[in-house]
Amino acid sequence: MGTPSEVIVVAALQTELLFVRGPKAALGVGERAGPALRELLAREAPKKVAIVGYAGGLRADLRPGVLVLADRVLDEKGGLEVDPALLRQAQKRLPKARIGPLFTDRRLTPREEKEKLGERALAVDMETSHLARVLSAQGIPFLALRVILDAYEEEAPGDWRKVLWAGRALRCSWILGRVAEALREALCAA
Repeated sequence: MGTPSEVIVVAALQTELLFVRGPKAALGVGERAGPALRELLAREAPKKVAIVGYAGGLRADLRPGVLVLADRVLDEKGGLEVDPALLRQAQKRLPKARIGPLFTDRRLTPREEKEKLGERALAVDMETSHLARVLSAQGIPFLALRVILDAYEEEAPGDWRKVLWAGRALRCSWILGRVAEALREALCAA
């Protein structure tokens, strides 16, 4: 058991944390999130961590706004299982979330590669495995939840077209803000 102040919510971007209340930290995109998390853990010493953020859907039925709660975190090096007791607590609080693997890619995944990745995972992001490995190595319990920003048939914009996605990103950030408290509760209950 624990208290909500012992749990920090982390994401890559401040935008993803816009509506999250309580202790939180933006760690940066991709691999650099791992070292930033190590620094945060040394400075803040949270007992548990909730990882949140945007993801790309790897299945046609995962539309923007759908939540994906990780039961495994995968990357090219292998994978890590999420603690089943924590996962059960999160499922109770987030019954509409899809449960399954998240895959971490070092880049925005091109649309033509999503089908192949979809055989292994529900969604793809750029940070979760880096963060999960740091947390696992330090024995810190975690949950990872992503909201689908770009659907299976879409390609996330990597250039000036980002402005066209601003409304969707804001809506997804609002969703993350609503579910962050449920993740804190789940982490404290287990």
